[in-house]
Amino acid sequence: MDSLLNWWAKSPKTVTFVASGAVAVCLWATARVVRRRRTGPRVANYEKDKVYMFNFPSCRTIVSVSPFGLKLETWLRLHKIPHTVTRKIMVWSQKGQIPFVELNGQEYNESNLIIAKLTEHFGVKDNLTDEQEGLARGLEMMLENQTVYSYFYYRYVEDVVNFINTWEFCGYLLRQFLYFTFPRGYGKKVFYHGIGRNSVAEMYDMGFQDIMALSRALGNKQFLFGDEPTTADCYAFGHLAQILYIPINYPHKKFMRESTPNLCEYVDRMKERFWPDWDKLSLENLQGSP
Repeated sequence: MDSLLNWWAKSPKTVTFVASGAVAVCLWATARVVRRRRTGPRVANYEKDKVYMFNFPSCRTIVSVSPFGLKLETWLRLHKIPHTVTRKIMVWSQKGQIPFVELNGQEYNESNLIIAKLTEHFGVKDNLTDEQEGLARGLEMMLENQTVYSYFYYRYVEDVVNFINTWEFCGYLLRQFLYFTFPRGYGKKVFYHGIGRNSVAEMYDMGFQDIMALSRALGNKQFLFGDEPTTADCYAFGHLAQILYIPINYPHKKFMRESTPNLCEYVDRMKERFWPDWDKLSLENLQGSP
């Protein structure tokens, strides 16, 4: 026993890592068992044509730390689609993803596919020309397939400790484990994506150029395609809000404030229009919510 206590005293970081790993493995295994056993909808007594969304929890300054979840939830508000939101980290879809939704007892995954399905189901449509539709698609895919990897690299690799410290919805041990696992895992992800084969400076510059392209597309307009917001604005807001509102020093944040002030004003405008309850919701999932 004395030798164990001496080892504990001399190796607190190692002990914390091992304990955190054990906790994380238990949580992961439990979640997998729950997902495998689930055969019916999570919401059994659902209302017809009401969307039940499952999203990441909030932290003090942002409603969701997932740009994809924030995008989808903003889109639901844009089109005034009846919905409720559950914000938990251990409630995953059958594909192991967050966000996801249930509609009339059926689960739908992947935020872009969810928007396509709900657009069809509820008959909602943006009032855009064919040319605008093409531009919107290009901007959306730029954000989802390059910009996000650029700023995610900073928060999951270069400043992971400060980023994970905003996750008050996670317990202490799990946060300790994530400090170690996220940089390695995300480094591999961006490498196989392709963007991670470049230098860090080059990765960030790709993100800066995307942000500048979005700024030029917005110009002096209120929203990307005029006086009224569209689905493309939900995509832009979901990503740009991560950069501006999460309190870490993204290089992208400095770039936006210095080079694209119109986007900073635009993000605030989107928040004011669709999220009057932003501050309230941002405080609802603190202190180790499961």
